Amino acid sequence: MPPSRAIPTPGRLLLCVLSVSVLGACAGSRASSSQSKTDPCADFEVEVERVWSASVRAEFMKQSAALEVERRQAVANEMDLIAEDWVRTRTSVCRDHFVRGIIDAETYAARVRCFDDRLERQRSSSELLRAAGDAADLALVEASLDELLAQPPSCAQPTQAD
Repeated sequence: MPPSRAIPTPGRLLLCVLSVSVLGACAGSRASSSQSKTDPCADFEVEVERVWSASVRAEFMKQSAALEVERRQAVANEMDLIAEDWVRTRTSVCRDHFVRGIIDAETYAARVRCFDDRLERQRSSSELLRAAGDAADLALVEASLDELLAQPPSCAQPTQAD
């Protein structure tokens, strides 16, 4: 007599699928959590997303028709550029210190302070954009962004030879 096999019921199948899904999710979150713990240069994108994200950009672009579409687009593009530069150069400087070992801790700390200041200034510009109701407000933001764009994105201090 052949051994009897239990035929899985829909409830058992669902329980099995849920168990596998939960185990997979736990393993995945553990892997990403351990990666950010082992890589001090991970997740700078998250910091910039708190300041300038696709949703903040979309909200700004939907603002009053009193703000010309072309000017709004130009400002949004500058904010995009500043955010991308910030992530790229912040990551590079982090890797220069932690991975490549070409800058010392003091230099790294000074540049991190500079990056933090720049991100805070971008946050202020972003808040101004959210509140911008007229061309004068937009002009203030444009001037602030021009100032940020004029600075070296790497936050490197000029040397005596420069």
